[in-house]
Amino acid sequence: MVLSAGCLGGTQTAVTHTQNHTIALTETTTRTVTETYTQTVTVENKTTLEELNKTLSECSERLSDLNRTLSEREAELADIKAKYASCLLQLALDNESRNGAEFKLLTDREYYDEVLRAIEEASDSIYVMMFSMKYDPDDSFDWANDLIRALVAAKNRGVDVHVLLEDGIESNEEAYSYLRSHGVDVSFDSPETTLHAKVIVIDGRLVFLGSHNWSESALYWNHEVSLMIASEELAERLIEYFESIR
Repeated sequence: MVLSAGCLGGTQTAVTHTQNHTIALTETTTRTVTETYTQTVTVENKTTLEELNKTLSECSERLSDLNRTLSEREAELADIKAKYASCLLQLALDNESRNGAEFKLLTDREYYDEVLRAIEEASDSIYVMMFSMKYDPDDSFDWANDLIRALVAAKNRGVDVHVLLEDGIESNEEAYSYLRSHGVDVSFDSPETTLHAKVIVIDGRLVFLGSHNWSESALYWNHEVSLMIASEELAERLIEYFESIR
């Protein structure tokens, strides 16, 4: 700052005065912080859940009813089939009886004794069609083994033995190998079909047919039913059938 006093034209003394001032400035800064919170709220719709459970329960009950009905219908159908088969068998037996045929009912273990005796007494030919023929050389007590070995014994004494087996059963392969290795004429049926027959024809006159397979369970444990029929006409027809499918 410069100060001046006096008149113009006179002698003046100039005084220079310097003054320093300190000014404090305060700066205020305002910050706005925005925080976002995410909250997940699970709302259970109890009414909808109860309805779904109810619907599911009703569907389960309905399915059970349908399965029960199906089982009943299958049982009825099986019964009808059994009666139909029985009727056909009776007609065949009546026809054979009129032609002079003799027959004997063989249930359960009776079959084994009659078949074994017939094979051992065979003198000309034996034809066997069998769905299941299980040979178990390691089993010392197995009636199926007895019948299979009896076929080999018959072959060895000059009887013409022919065997036809179902090809879709693995256990038949052991019997097939055993018979073949002992010179018996044995073969499998076509893989395109199923041989479900259980038939034996001996000496062109004696026929065994029914439900018995050649397995330990069928011969010793199961409830099975077969017939022994003495009829040359029936034997001839079954041999022709054997040759037609071999």
